[in-house]
Amino acid sequence: MASSWSVASDELCCPVCQDTFKDPVLLPCSHSFCNVCVLEWWRAKRIRQCPVCKTVSSTKKPPRNLVLKNLCEAFLLEMESGAVCRLHTEKLKLYCLDHRAPVCVVCRDSKHHRNHRFTPVDEAAEIYRKGLLKCLNPLREKVKLFNEVKVNCETTDEEIKNQAQNTEKKIREEFQVLQEFLRKEEETRVAALKKEEEHKRQAMKDKIARLTREINTVESTIKTIEEGLKDDDTSLLLKADALTKEAQRPLLDEPKQVTRALVDVAKYLGNMSFHVWCKMKEIVSYTPVILNPNTAHRELHLSEGLTSVRCGPKQPLATTPERMEQHRCVLGSEGFSSGSHSWDVEIGDNQVWALGVIAQDTQRMGDMLSGLWMVRFCYGKFTTLSPSCPVSVLPLKDRLQRVRVHLDWNKGELSFWNPDTNTVIHTFTHTFTDRLFPYFNTWNDIPLKLLPVKLSLTVSC
Repeated sequence: MASSWSVASDELCCPVCQDTFKDPVLLPCSHSFCNVCVLEWWRAKRIRQCPVCKTVSSTKKPPRNLVLKNLCEAFLLEMESGAVCRLHTEKLKLYCLDHRAPVCVVCRDSKHHRNHRFTPVDEAAEIYRKGLLKCLNPLREKVKLFNEVKVNCETTDEEIKNQAQNTEKKIREEFQVLQEFLRKEEETRVAALKKEEEHKRQAMKDKIARLTREINTVESTIKTIEEGLKDDDTSLLLKADALTKEAQRPLLDEPKQVTRALVDVAKYLGNMSFHVWCKMKEIVSYTPVILNPNTAHRELHLSEGLTSVRCGPKQPLATTPERMEQHRCVLGSEGFSSGSHSWDVEIGDNQVWALGVIAQDTQRMGDMLSGLWMVRFCYGKFTTLSPSCPVSVLPLKDRLQRVRVHLDWNKGELSFWNPDTNTVIHTFTHTFTDRLFPYFNTWNDIPLKLLPVKLSLTVSC
């Protein structure tokens, strides 16, 4: 059987190391050996003798056999490529269907592959190539999908960083306002305390000065009388009338204790934090619904306080499951699954808007209208929309400036009011089962504004 090589594989082996020639050299006797092998042989024998024929070489450095070197390198390269059978050094021209492996013609006739089925390598490769090509398209689609998700994750990561930075900035700004208020309130209270302290201490100093003068006057009278008593009888009698007159001088009224002289500590410390908190109502506001920026459509822009929304240029925001894609809308940050809730929205001159509530999983299900209740205004025309009634026209003539949305989840009522006239615009009735989120939709650059409620304080005992 013909070999794939012009020489047998055993002729490419060094007679000394019995391995494929490495850097072969040619001795004068025409025998070839690995350069290292022949040098070690000579060193051991202490004579430059051929390991095969024992002929003594006249040169210490035999020339390299470049032809043999190139042949060995080509042989090793083909063996490493797997295109040659390692057992028989024949090219792998056949494919064993039973072992699912390429074999050479010698392998085919061997005991190991007896009664096996074979096919030419090129035919077997073509079959596998077609099968692998079919597998490539789903894999490419999968890679495309993963790359898209990766890009979106990178966008999301950047947005998370920006959100955190912007939110931290706003938090610090809000606390700076509160800290400034508290600082001024502290200064005002301390100033009032200092003023009361100064006033009452001055009054006390005046009282002390008057008492000191009166004490000095009485003590002077006592001293005069005591000195006169020490005189001899004649001298005493000569001063008697004057001393008696001095002693009988009308006495001053007894000094009275000063009332309310101390600082009114209770006025400053009593329920201090509560009174400060009450005054803080002047600089804080409460809006019953706050917009969730993570749900906002890319063309909607929210105010810093998350209480107003307007339409504007498209923003490069991350795609997330909660972001609204089908409608140009934004949702409230808190959903309701019980109780009664109300919020007022300033419409102004906005020409295209919609207000209402939407069920929590509506967008995930892919059908927005299946869980949306809303009143819509579009260039002078009022319509309503609900799962049970897709579109219904409302006969409204008056232009609305404000709309109040009132949800009574337990009673199954969603009503829209005109707070300026205290009249009902429309009411939906439905047995709600899902968590509902406030819904805001606009196509206009005039913002929809959520209005703060008036704060009141009730103390109960």
